[in-house]
Amino acid sequence: MNLVNALNSPFANYIELSSAEASLLQVAYYGAYFVMAIPAGLIAKRFGYKGGVISGLLLFALGAFMVIPATSMASYGLFLFAMFVIALGAASLETNCNPYITKLGDEKGESFRINMAQSFNGVGNIVGPLILGQILGTTVASGESGFDAAKTQFLNDTRTIYIVIGVVLVVVLAVFALFKLPTPPGDEEEAAGGASSKNSSFFGLLKRPHFALGVLAEFIFIGLQVAGMAVFSAYALKHWGAGITAGTAAMMLSVLSLLFTIGRFVTTPLMAKFDPAKILGVYMTISAVLMFVVFLGLGKVSVIAFMVAYLFISIGYPTIFSLTLKGIKGSAAKTGSSALVMSIVGAALIPLLLGVIQDAAGIEIAILVMVPGFLFVAWYAFWGSKIGLKEA
Repeated sequence: MNLVNALNSPFANYIELSSAEASLLQVAYYGAYFVMAIPAGLIAKRFGYKGGVISGLLLFALGAFMVIPATSMASYGLFLFAMFVIALGAASLETNCNPYITKLGDEKGESFRINMAQSFNGVGNIVGPLILGQILGTTVASGESGFDAAKTQFLNDTRTIYIVIGVVLVVVLAVFALFKLPTPPGDEEEAAGGASSKNSSFFGLLKRPHFALGVLAEFIFIGLQVAGMAVFSAYALKHWGAGITAGTAAMMLSVLSLLFTIGRFVTTPLMAKFDPAKILGVYMTISAVLMFVVFLGLGKVSVIAFMVAYLFISIGYPTIFSLTLKGIKGSAAKTGSSALVMSIVGAALIPLLLGVIQDAAGIEIAILVMVPGFLFVAWYAFWGSKIGLKEA
């Protein structure tokens, strides 16, 4: 996911795109989550969580290999389609892995389990921009001998990255197919006829205020998280000052991602002792304040505030996910997970909207628009997540 965000600025540079056109990368990637969420949920209901994971790995690997012709032809349209297929696979993995981990144990530890699992995603979030920073450092240097040469090298290196990803995924798929997964307690109860699956439909779940508000909160939050990562490099290049290069900005994105990962690892143990909803509320309030500092454009201070904000943004997605599914089990959990994964389309629409605002009014105004979004998520954490909460 973070590699896609990090590719936003260099693609805009080498393919010569506007901010709105570059944001189509997020539209293609995260729009696939909306398309795939329901089919992935149906696969889970029919073939179990393992079947959903296998289908996700297959699609992810296929999309990775599609990057080969896309970069060979320097076709932005084909690259967007490859990202769409990759995201179909990622959506299937999210739809199946997140509720599986969340529900594989007692309800009290749901936020702890999903945050712990999501913490390890941060390793990839760091490695992606770090690798890209090395590539950009090389391509910018080679730009002295011509823009076309730099563009060609960037596309070649990007192709190599995705070939490696595709090969690794094929190996993981082969290994995963040999293992048998344990069944979550709620699924066992439902299979034995001891758990009710009433109100397990999408519209039935939307009648529950804490669930409906949670889907909206996830839509807004993931859009803001992705939009921030997508514009960070451009913001840093504008506000850090003299001497910064595109490669340096990408390396700084790695620092942001490191803080994001640290935030999850440090905060997750606290969720075993304190209310995850209150932690989320405090973190989102701090994030809103820091993004307002970013809006002010205070040079290095604002760039650092931008990076530090992701220390607190870190726990948003998995914690909202668990709060939204609280009290929901069995088939209803699979349906609810599909709805939450569909909400990731916010990562396609919100960056597009902010890209348009950025083109029209500047990057600082686009950042300002993000502030009330974080405040809404804080409200959901403190109060919205408790409205109408009852056992499904």
